[in-house]
Amino acid sequence: MTDRKSLINNLTEGPLTRQLILFSLPLVLGNLLHTLYNLVDMAVVGQFVGSAGLSAVSTAGQITMLLYSLGIGLGCGGQILIAQQVGARDKKGIRVTFGTCFTFTILIALAVTALGIAFNKTLLRLMNTPEEAWTDAVEYMFWCCLGVPFTYLNGGLSALLRGMGDAKHPTWFVAAAAAANVVLDLLLVAVLDMRAAGAAIATSISQLLGCACCIAYLYKNREQLGFDFRRESFRMDPQTLRTILKLSAPLALQVIFINVSMIFINAWINTYGVVASAVNGIGSKLYSFVTIVTNATETAVATFAGQNLAAGNQARVRRCMGVSQLCCLVFAALMALISLTLPREVFSLFTRETAVLDMAPDYMRIQIVMYFSFALMSTPIGFINGLGHVNLNLLIALVDGVVARVGLSLLLAGPLGLHGYWWGSALAGYVSVVWGWLYYFSGRWKTRKLLVDTD
Repeated sequence: MTDRKSLINNLTEGPLTRQLILFSLPLVLGNLLHTLYNLVDMAVVGQFVGSAGLSAVSTAGQITMLLYSLGIGLGCGGQILIAQQVGARDKKGIRVTFGTCFTFTILIALAVTALGIAFNKTLLRLMNTPEEAWTDAVEYMFWCCLGVPFTYLNGGLSALLRGMGDAKHPTWFVAAAAAANVVLDLLLVAVLDMRAAGAAIATSISQLLGCACCIAYLYKNREQLGFDFRRESFRMDPQTLRTILKLSAPLALQVIFINVSMIFINAWINTYGVVASAVNGIGSKLYSFVTIVTNATETAVATFAGQNLAAGNQARVRRCMGVSQLCCLVFAALMALISLTLPREVFSLFTRETAVLDMAPDYMRIQIVMYFSFALMSTPIGFINGLGHVNLNLLIALVDGVVARVGLSLLLAGPLGLHGYWWGSALAGYVSVVWGWLYYFSGRWKTRKLLVDTD
């Protein structure tokens, strides 16, 4: 149950559809704002730097996303554990999980920052970065790496809040970061002519602002949270850390494998020249826009499933699956319509170069296939995460992200060339769709042991 004196929102009772929508809307808005400030980076760089800048942001951005993968996994692992602790009404466990996640996230973020800066040029060479985009890509990646600690902490703390049933406040933090990013992008890139580096600096500063807002909010409400922010509260509990790592490692590897497969494909696409690289870069930002609803659904289903499974409400979980899947399919259909009817108009928001615009219709038609795979996989993947069966999602990601995506891309690139790589990426997601729904309909999850004691 929810009350004014608690930051914890219990989602195990009440009108499900209404709760799911109210919980999901802030997630959708947060994803929209996060995607918009990524799109602003691409749009401002495209308009004021050109295709070389677009290629740089696309190439270096894929690597920085790989670096962010570990932070995403840590946040999701903490969210799953806290969601089940809320369902089991384990207040002490929530407090210990919070402190352990906070400290461990900072330590990992500092290590990733150091590695990213040390090996940025090596990674960019492996990506076959076009010569025209090299300097911009190196500078973009350097400044993004400096922002990793803020990105990790902001994302991790927000994930913990979502696991507790609070999707509203993390959205406010994203809104603050997004607003700052737009202003800083225009100032640093358009006015001060700092090219791609300006976009990266804007992103890192905006993440710092979002992180500061999140910590300030948690500190102000420390009594309701049950976490007092004293030094001893930040000690890492060994048992809790083992549980978080057990959850986080497969989730992080899942994102890493998918991103590594995308790095290989983008590297092969880059060999077709700066125009193909620019089209692919714009496209990657566009399908991140399409995942606004599907990613929100995955997060919402994970929280609902975690809390309700821990509370023994399996029927409520089944109803949640049906409602969430319908919402995703409706959104995917809308995005498909836009992609078919307005491909050049959409791409023109990022560039005025004719060669890039001419390639847009073919690219957008292929991506529709990917949009529906996202819509169909988000509900079962979120359910499996909420259950805590992260090893299954890791296995699915291995087959989807590595075997299917890379294998299909290489197979189709022979007869189709550049388009073959796009088709391979678009079709690979259906591995997750089939496997995820097969597991759900098998019913094996009904007897799986949860992370918390529900007796």
